[in-house]
Amino acid sequence: MREDLTIATISLSSGADLKQNLANALEAVEKAAKRGADWVLLPEVFTYIGENSRIFDHADPVRGPIYESLAKKASDLNICLFAGSYAERIDGGPNTDSKVHNVSYVFDRSGNEQARYVKTHLFNLFDKGRPIYCESDTYQAGHSLESLILEGWKVGLSICYDLRFPQLYQALAASSPLDIITVPAAFTLETGKDHWEVLLRARAIELQAYVIAANQFGSKAGSKRNYGHSMIIDPWGYKLADTGDQYGIALAEISKKRISEIRKKLPALKDAKDSLYKKYL
Repeated sequence: MREDLTIATISLSSGADLKQNLANALEAVEKAAKRGADWVLLPEVFTYIGENSRIFDHADPVRGPIYESLAKKASDLNICLFAGSYAERIDGGPNTDSKVHNVSYVFDRSGNEQARYVKTHLFNLFDKGRPIYCESDTYQAGHSLESLILEGWKVGLSICYDLRFPQLYQALAASSPLDIITVPAAFTLETGKDHWEVLLRARAIELQAYVIAANQFGSKAGSKRNYGHSMIIDPWGYKLADTGDQYGIALAEISKKRISEIRKKLPALKDAKDSLYKKYL
């Protein structure tokens, strides 16, 4: 049980070179640990952003070499690593071109896997009825939600587009409140400038929990540009850290005491009328 933690969230601009992307991510994790981070969060699809037709080729086998590199880094640095997300081939699937999972792993300080989550909501963006960017062309959605208790903190896992669905987080908090929500992302510039911070702060306020978000920035994949601004938000909705629209590592101190104070000051979680709401669902 840890009452206080130093959290780091990382902004990257990943491209089509998987080997270089992974090296950049591991280097950033190491820098965060050297700055005192207990837990570190990487962004979504940090191993490869490039042509959709090449995603399968760059996907890791289930718990393959990418997984092993991340587990080892967590153990070597004695940190808890929230490994953003990356493409992973579907276990038992064909070894030919097919859809993959967008998967997120959590490793403890010994490098042991503590959770695995497959992105459930796939982002499809249209302009005047024409598809601009469709994850469903490449990825297969997951069908289960994931939370875990890590060092005494209840953490709800999500990935990027999941952020738009408060029902997901309410489901994760149904049995007991969340302390932390993680959101690795590759939120686009177009949607990010208008929605990213608003949604992050809304989820923190609704759940009275910390929100840790790591986003890609810039563009290395055609016209798709990412917004950046990896953030740490406190349970009152205050922004504690922000990397801006560039490479960076944002750190903040978080505490159980802060969560408790806010929930006592404004007992919204206790005042919720779940039995009433269910009548209309």
